[in-house]
Parts: sequence; structure tokens; C-alpha cells
Amino acid sequence: MSRRTRRRRRAGLYLVMLVAVLFVGTLAIHGYTLRANCQRLETEQSHLKEKKKELEREQKEIKEQSAYRNTDEYIEDVARKKFGLVYDNEIVFKAK
Repeated sequence: MSRRTRRRRRAGLYLVMLVAVLFVGTLAIHGYTLRANCQRLETEQSHLKEKKKELEREQKEIKEQSAYRNTDEYIEDVARKKFGLVYDNEIVFKAK
């Protein structure tokens, strides 16, 4: 083989190696960004799960309050506080 042929083969080999290195580098960069995105999404998911639990607790409280407000006891409490409801056998003390 002549020198020219060897140089062409070497140049071709270097070109293939360069393309392979660029390909591997690109894969490494994309892998790193995907890993970072995955961690960010996992953190966001955990925050959303916590928020969901908090909202479920809040919803339970609202349902309990709603159920309490439909009772006679609640109506009596409101009537006593706002309208001064007093039963016949009760004595009311007022401060001066």
C-alpha cells in the first residue's frame, strides 16, 4: 500500500472515531439532562402527593362541618349566640 492509501484510511478511521465520540458525548449530555428532569419530576410528584393529602384532609373537615351544620345542635348554638335564645328554665346573667 502506498502512503496516500494509508493516509486516506487513517483519515477515514479518524473521521469514524470522531463521529463515534460525538455520538457518545451527545448521549452522555442527553442522559444527564434526562436524569436531572427525572429528579425534578420526582420532587414535584412528592410535593403534589403531599398537597393531595392536605386537600383530602381539608375536604374531610368541610364534610364534617357540613354534617354538623345540618344538626339541631348547631342551629341551637347559632340561635343562642346570635339571637340570645334562652329556655324557660334557664337564668341569664348579664355583666354591667
